[in-house]
Amino acid sequence: MSDIARPIHEVADILSRRGQTIYGKGKMIELCSEAGVSLMDDIAAELGESDTEASLLRFVVSYAKLNPAAKLTVLTVSKLHDLSIPKELLEKRKVFTDILDSLSDFRHDMTERLRG
Repeated sequence: MSDIARPIHEVADILSRRGQTIYGKGKMIELCSEAGVSLMDDIAAELGESDTEASLLRFVVSYAKLNPAAKLTVLTVSKLHDLSIPKELLEKRKVFTDILDSLSDFRHDMTERLRG
């Protein structure tokens, strides 16, 4: 299984790309540097072997701390990719977990309806 196929790598890649568009490349470089991960511009070229799950998780948590919208994005993307959401992101606001549970139920219902 390649590294990019693991949920933490997929989530970190999505957040890095989204973050560069919304917050700018400079802010993403800062977050990546603080977390100890490579900047993920191109999956094949930039995702390094040195990017451990722990450092990628630090990046994801740091991204979530940018603002409430970033936190909701992290929670949603993590849920969609079956990544365990870091407890420190769930401790303060149970409302987010309720929203994510509703989103998951809705997605499941829609999938079942589309299948017939």
